Amino acid sequence: MEFKVLGPLAASVPLPSAAQPRRVLAVLLTRPNEFVHRDTLVDELWPQGPPSSAAAVVQMAVSKLRKALSPGVPVDDDGQRLRSGRSGYRLTVSDGELDAAGFSELTAAAASATGDERKALLERALGLWRGRAFADVPVGPLVEAHRLWLEDRRCSVLGKLVELELAAGDHKAVADRLGPELVARPGDERLAGWLAEALHGLGRRDAALAVLDRCRRALWEHAGISPGDDLLAVHRRIAGTGWSAGGAPCRLPAATPDFTGRAAELAEVGRAVRTPAPIVVHGAAGAGKSALAVQAAWRVRKRFPDGQLVADLREPGDVLAGFLRALGLAEAELPADRAGLISLWQSHSADRRLLVILENARSEAEVRPLLPSGPGCAAIITTRRRLAGLAGARPVEAGALSYEDARTLLGEIAGEARLSAEPDAVRRVLACCEGLPLAVRAAGTKLRQRPRLSVAEFATRLENERLRLDELAAGDLAVRPVLAGSLAELSARQRNSLRLLGFPGATEIADWFATAMLGRPSREAAELLDELVDDHVLHAEPDQAGFLRYRLPGLVRLALREPPDPGALNRGLTVMAALAEHASAALGAEYPPSRRAEVPAAVSDRVAADPVGWRVKETANLALAVRTAKNHGWTGLAMRLADAYSDLVGPRKGGSPAWLGFGIVRDRLDLPAEAAKLLKLGHAHADAGDLARARTCFSLAETRFRSVGDQPGTGAALVALADVDADSGRTGAAVHALREALDLLRDCGDLAGQAMASAQFGSLWDDLGDFRRAKECFDASLLLSLHCEDGHQHDRSAKRYADVLRRNGRVDEAGALLTSALIGTRNSRERHWEAHVLRSLGDLHAKTGDPGESERCLSRSLELFEDVGHRHAAAYTHRSFGESLRLAGEHGRAAEHLSLAMSTFRELGDRRGGGYALLSFGRLRADEGIATEAAEGLRTAAGLFRELGFPVWELRALQGLSAVDAAGRQRDRAREALTKIRFGATPA
Repeated sequence: MEFKVLGPLAASVPLPSAAQPRRVLAVLLTRPNEFVHRDTLVDELWPQGPPSSAAAVVQMAVSKLRKALSPGVPVDDDGQRLRSGRSGYRLTVSDGELDAAGFSELTAAAASATGDERKALLERALGLWRGRAFADVPVGPLVEAHRLWLEDRRCSVLGKLVELELAAGDHKAVADRLGPELVARPGDERLAGWLAEALHGLGRRDAALAVLDRCRRALWEHAGISPGDDLLAVHRRIAGTGWSAGGAPCRLPAATPDFTGRAAELAEVGRAVRTPAPIVVHGAAGAGKSALAVQAAWRVRKRFPDGQLVADLREPGDVLAGFLRALGLAEAELPADRAGLISLWQSHSADRRLLVILENARSEAEVRPLLPSGPGCAAIITTRRRLAGLAGARPVEAGALSYEDARTLLGEIAGEARLSAEPDAVRRVLACCEGLPLAVRAAGTKLRQRPRLSVAEFATRLENERLRLDELAAGDLAVRPVLAGSLAELSARQRNSLRLLGFPGATEIADWFATAMLGRPSREAAELLDELVDDHVLHAEPDQAGFLRYRLPGLVRLALREPPDPGALNRGLTVMAALAEHASAALGAEYPPSRRAEVPAAVSDRVAADPVGWRVKETANLALAVRTAKNHGWTGLAMRLADAYSDLVGPRKGGSPAWLGFGIVRDRLDLPAEAAKLLKLGHAHADAGDLARARTCFSLAETRFRSVGDQPGTGAALVALADVDADSGRTGAAVHALREALDLLRDCGDLAGQAMASAQFGSLWDDLGDFRRAKECFDASLLLSLHCEDGHQHDRSAKRYADVLRRNGRVDEAGALLTSALIGTRNSRERHWEAHVLRSLGDLHAKTGDPGESERCLSRSLELFEDVGHRHAAAYTHRSFGESLRLAGEHGRAAEHLSLAMSTFRELGDRRGGGYALLSFGRLRADEGIATEAAEGLRTAAGLFRELGFPVWELRALQGLSAVDAAGRQRDRAREALTKIRFGATPA
């Protein structure tokens, strides 16, 4: 029987292929002919902790080994090799059966032999090795320790044999023997020294020196140490000189002790130094580029055993001469001319592994000659510019610190306990620092320097823009001179461009706004903006649509010390007004409106393609533009901006900027213009569901129109007032207003106004239960609208008439009118009214039993209302959706839409809309058999309609209530409602 462990585990009989029996055998072979306790086997097989089945697994492994080593021999037979006893197992191994024992015997014999006999014994001992001991066995602590012991003895035998061969002058045998060994262990100084001696003896001096250099690098990379004296002596004998005195040069400055964050950037630099491509660490002044570069260099320096060199390119002196001196060249060896220095630098860095840091680079031309030429070298360049012209450069941006990293850095400097006591003030301080590491460091140093200064008081000082840069200074650590220096490096054209981009109060501006302020063609402006971004004095980020938005950092703006340029502001605000008007037109149209002459076509098309997105991005800047134009006295521009802002945002959400145009015309005592603006603002409030403000605006508009004798204007204001009064339950006032409006509009010949008033009258009569009068009014409205210049009013009257016809069972006539109205609204590109028509079509299809077509129409109606930002109208579509889904039996979805509608009506104070939603909700609960909730909803809806003066709708709610609450008083209330409808109790 033979057992072999000096290489892969093997025996003269087939062994089990499973891992556990082989591991058990390996343990037993480390202690042949000794009992090995079962606990020892368990610890070896499961070093991290055994499973509950460990003992059973060991027993199964032993059983498999017995069958392999002693087939057919009983467990207790004397011929059994693997015996049990004393809670363990013993493997019997005879003399000459284990290769490790044979290796030890040959080594012992060689120790007492001499000359050729000793060499032969050592060669025989090494010949037993077939690879690493136990090479194919997963080892635990016991086998690993035995393996290391065997490997150490092998190295000892190898050293003795090599010494004999070197003494005998057999250099070839040594070279052949040690070549593969050193590949496996490149940092072994003894092996490297012997191999170098052998190669040198064979006349291969360069190869010998290469072996020594590889060993030196391996020692540096894996252990961070230099070669020992013995290896240095070998190098001196072969090369004639020693390695550089004192080892490789390390000129790295000390790393910043409280360096914080930058984990991603450090990892990126760490990956990039594996290649010879230059690494360009770029960022704004004060971004901590040098600190980042030095921190990264200390982390990777072991990869560059030939040295780490640093140069600040703003300091005087020849960088190349300094590098060559650091590498050990004498002054006499340095060429006097620049070309000679570059050539010498390239040759000296070609075969070395150097790390070079070049700080404060200003151009690619300045950097190129200083880059090391060797493929094993790396260069880290810090610069305020991107240096895109460097071939193969790997850019790493040192951007703003995250809030968390900035907070950590501030705490490291100023003291965590102090900051924890004032968390809100800390946030204010960091907001003023804008993530700039230099500013955060200066703020922390100032707080540490002033222990009696509260963080809140310091934050208040920083929030004063006139004091901020003065406060961000402590000793020679100051933000202002650093930022001023970066601005001074800009060209005159760049500084002027930066000055023109000032828009006080704006956090960011769009590319089209920046182009307008620069007053240059688009291509030239884009190049200028790119230059400023490359120099990190202007930030650019794409928005969700992929278009650039620019931001001038607040600290840079303060350091610039330039007031905004009125001409640039006027250009930018003029373009903004045109685009706001364009977006407003696009919101009301299905297709893009005509392009604006004063705006580039590409920009107009972008706005028209997504007017909602444009409104979201520009609302804040548009409000700022309104105030800016007014403050500069640009009255006409301020009115344009205010009107466009009001159209886009609405007066309720828009606040004071939406009313600024009205204020201007009021100050000028321009009553006609004031009346027109009030009427427009009233409609905006009505669209938003704010009926109280709408009525106020309409009343004021009516008064002013009357005072100047404007009959069409007075009639339009009265019609608008009637609409609000009808929705608010003031039906008498609504009827009176509509009658007066019709008289005025008839006297002045305003056909469109008469058509509008007649349609409004028709809807009101239908709500009051007088279908005959409603039909007469709508017939008149449709006839009048046919003689108007455009068909807008005809489509709107047709839509309203169709709703009345549908509710009165005349669905075919309603369908024809709605089809015509849909075509008209689409042709006129009025998305708002198209959405209203689609909602009516959805109601019609629901009534005729076509739920699929109803859902298609209502979904599109919702989409259009949401596009134009009309929440109030969208709530009515949600109510229609809920009613349609109720009729289709989809109760869950119906409840979702009705809940949305009711919450919006409640928020806006729309009682009429709330009544409609409650009516549908009560019907839904009745369909579901939830009588209590159904009765409550229908009863509340009936009460609302009673208060509002809509007997027809009250009667509809009472009819539903009768079906779920037979004991109620709804019969008497229904009789009252019918009386109002039949006998004209409502205003006539």
